[in-house]
Formats: sequence, C-alpha cells, structure tokens
Amino acid sequence: MLKLNSDIPQEQVNNGEYFPANYDKPHDFSLVTNYRITKRYSMSANFIYQTGRPITYPVGKFIFAGSEQVLYSDRNQFRIPDYYRLDIGFNIEGNHKLNKLAHSFRNISVYNVLGRNNPYSVFFVNNDGKVQAFKTSIFSIPVPTITYNFKF
Repeated sequence: MLKLNSDIPQEQVNNGEYFPANYDKPHDFSLVTNYRITKRYSMSANFIYQTGRPITYPVGKFIFAGSEQVLYSDRNQFRIPDYYRLDIGFNIEGNHKLNKLAHSFRNISVYNVLGRNNPYSVFFVNNDGKVQAFKTSIFSIPVPTITYNFKF
C-alpha cells in the first residue's frame, strides 16, 4: 500500500489515503513441471496464475465550465481480470556420444496453449462525451515455436 500525503492539496494522491501500488498482485502462483520420458525425449509444462493488477475506473460524468468531464474512482480501487497461462514443450535430444564437438537438441513448444486473451492493461479514452475502455494483451492466441539448440 502507498500513501502520498502533502500539506499542499494539489500534491495529494487519493486524498492522502492509502491505495494499492500499480504492481500489487496479491496472488502469484507458478507451477513448472519437467518429465524425462527417455534419455533423448523430455517434456515440460508451465502454468501461471496471477490476480489482476489495480486500476482506477471512471465511475461517472459531470459538467464543468460547459464541458463534460469524467469522474474517476479512488486510486486503484478496482482490479483488471485475473491472468493465467499454460505453456507446454517437448525436447528431442541428439545422440549422447561424449567425444562430439557439440551436442544438439530440438524443442517444439506452444506458448499460451489455452489461447486466453489475458489483459495486460486497461486504459480509458473520452471520445465525444463517451468513455471507452481499451484492453491490451500480449499473444492472445497459442503461439507454436520450433527451436534447434546446440552446446559446446
């Protein structure tokens, strides 16, 4: 919780009361699993769950000096929706000869298997007296990848 208080009213945030920080996520859970099927084949999974970050929502409108203004809630009073994602991967290693110059392996994986459109942030725009909310997200579809790795 943050508190930004001042003797000067214009420098106060949230009327000098405590409010959640922008990076506040009360629940942050990650589960990582790896399973070796054989000496050459292995698989992995990664599951992430996080509660939503705080956000300040518009809660009303009012007229001031002949123009319509937006009234916002207390600082960071609301939260964006929860975030969760599942990633999976499958590794295929090359042969395990000890006298090789380099050892290689291939990886086939899928990022965001569930295809969840996780909100990264939400922002509001006032267009012609109408407040519109816009949600930004990163990779809202499953993203498959194939990589070839080698190590010396």
